Amino acid sequence: MKAVVFPGQGAQRKGMGVELFERYPRLVEQADAVLGYSLHELCTDGADRLIDTRYTQPALFVTGYLGYLDHEHRHGAPTMLAGHSIGEFVALAAAGALDFIDALRLVDRRARIMAAIRDGAMAAVIGPGRDEVDALIVRMGVDGLEIANENSPTQTIVAGLSGEIDTFVERCREAGTRAVRLRVSGAFHSRHMRPAATEFAQALRETSFQPPRIPVIANVTARPHDAQIADVMAAHLYSPVRWMQSVHTMLDAGVSEFVEIGPAPVLAPMIDEIRAGWRPQRRAAVAEVHWPEFAPPPVAGAHAALAAALHRLYVEPAASAADWAALWTCGLDVAGWPPLELAATPRSVRRQVRRALETLIPAAASAQHADPSSPLHGRHP
Repeated sequence: MKAVVFPGQGAQRKGMGVELFERYPRLVEQADAVLGYSLHELCTDGADRLIDTRYTQPALFVTGYLGYLDHEHRHGAPTMLAGHSIGEFVALAAAGALDFIDALRLVDRRARIMAAIRDGAMAAVIGPGRDEVDALIVRMGVDGLEIANENSPTQTIVAGLSGEIDTFVERCREAGTRAVRLRVSGAFHSRHMRPAATEFAQALRETSFQPPRIPVIANVTARPHDAQIADVMAAHLYSPVRWMQSVHTMLDAGVSEFVEIGPAPVLAPMIDEIRAGWRPQRRAAVAEVHWPEFAPPPVAGAHAALAAALHRLYVEPAASAADWAALWTCGLDVAGWPPLELAATPRSVRRQVRRALETLIPAAASAQHADPSSPLHGRHP
């Protein structure tokens, strides 16, 4: 089985797509008309603009989509598709969930909305895994940061305000941990993008989506897109990119070959590292329950009320440690329930609550399956 994957921002290069523009002149002409500028000029002479989010995202989308058309013509359609951040829009268009022009209009709108959110930054932490980076953020006293991308076992991206990122990078350097500030203009895939997501959601609601002809793995859930594409792609702006988990999903499904279509091999090294540490998962006795964060978790039975209360606290801007402590005692019978940590700030509380929800959801699903009265009992996907 083969999967085709598309990179996100950071993969752009001067001169990218030139040969594709010559091969698909009609589509390029349509794209130029939508965007109001020449993609050929942007990609050949617009080096300064090419690192500007407003231009980077449309350029990566068009070159990725044309590259996919070229690949499909030569090698046929893959079994699965996935994209990293803006690359997910390429995957959705390649799968037929979006018309090329509709997708480009969305990407252009998304890029402009995101570029308007100022004073954000991101940094890559090289070496420690996601949980270690979470602990680093707390230990170094830069609590405003959030995990934005889980790229591989040794590469995690954090996002936050510009000053917070600078402080974090400096304290990592002092502690002997490698952290590199990225050349991006915002705190993408973090809570700072929620205002952008609210505005972008309107554009998504006005767009017609079709069921994908090829499964597309979503960054937000690390599972194939379903009928909630518009909701998921709105949440995509402020939710972490779960790339490592997405690759695990494809490997578990039987994908053995990955083809990256983009200006430079950005995803391929990550996939190689992820694959090296991957172990096949046994088929679950009950379909896993996934929580895309923007909606209450789908938990039924004895723990439904606890799940709903935890979700309300998770989305509460002023979540308090006292509220978390009170809810924590209600989950002591849940297998693997995390230890209580009395966080000092609302963001720390959110991290603890999320960990509790990520423990509760599969535990509740397993309990439903074990209950003879449950409709899930005895069913195997």
